[in-house]
Amino acid sequence: MCDVSVVIVNYNTWHLLRDCLASVLADAAESGLQVEVVVVDNGSTDGSPERVARHFPQVRLIRNARNVGYAAGTNQGIRASSGRNLLLLNSDTVVRPGALREMCAKLDARQDLAGVAPKLTNPDGTVQQSCWLFPLRALVVHVFGLGRLRLVDDYRSWDHRYDREVPWVSSAALMVPRRVLERVGLLDEEFFYGVDTDWCHRARRMGYRFLSLASAEVVHYGRGSRQGPLDAPFAGGPHVQDRYVRKHYGSWGAALFRGLLFFGALPRLVAWEVRHRLRPDPLADARRALYRRLLTHALMRR
Repeated sequence: MCDVSVVIVNYNTWHLLRDCLASVLADAAESGLQVEVVVVDNGSTDGSPERVARHFPQVRLIRNARNVGYAAGTNQGIRASSGRNLLLLNSDTVVRPGALREMCAKLDARQDLAGVAPKLTNPDGTVQQSCWLFPLRALVVHVFGLGRLRLVDDYRSWDHRYDREVPWVSSAALMVPRRVLERVGLLDEEFFYGVDTDWCHRARRMGYRFLSLASAEVVHYGRGSRQGPLDAPFAGGPHVQDRYVRKHYGSWGAALFRGLLFFGALPRLVAWEVRHRLRPDPLADARRALYRRLLTHALMRR
């Protein structure tokens, strides 16, 4: 059993995957850890699997004939790996020096941790939000403006200058212990997006915690196969949240979610419609489209 297995699911992102693999292998060589890298290719047509085999022969490559989705591909990689810790990593990332060693050390130091996540940054060095409240609470905070009033911290303004326990983290870069995965279970393949929210929820219900790190850093370009939250206040979009709420809270939770969505979106849509009529601009157009989408989802029959 090695120290860390890095599992990467790829779908037509060779131009990003190349830099990702180079950064992982460089950091692994300097870390003093035994690291294996597993790439699961989901039927790419951009030559990704052939190029991985040619340029990175030390990487274990699993080729799927079709795109089976992020969750199924990740589960394949996990089953094929041997590390006592697993780093789930998006192909559109670059691992900064020392990140693997820091994540592994923090994870090994606490038995109550289900996962540690590095500080995600944008290519320009600014902090990218990578941790959130769980969906129902996040929606309550957004609807009533509790985040803007600073009554509840929704992590949008957190600068990541120190380690902090958080409710859940993005699987763009998430290291988890194999022993926890064996207890909590693999990713739910019914989710196309939002698998990280669901898995973190299941782990939290079993008493585990998540830690977001300040010293480990990963650059996330966000231009690969789209994963993670689509809009920060809604943690993946209404369809993702609806599936999550129905799974974990049943019909009453779904009704509450839709009610909050409706009463939160309606006054905001009205406000942005007024702004658009007074002074048209791209921001107003984008917000009007967002709140119309949310209202439509809230009123859909199930």
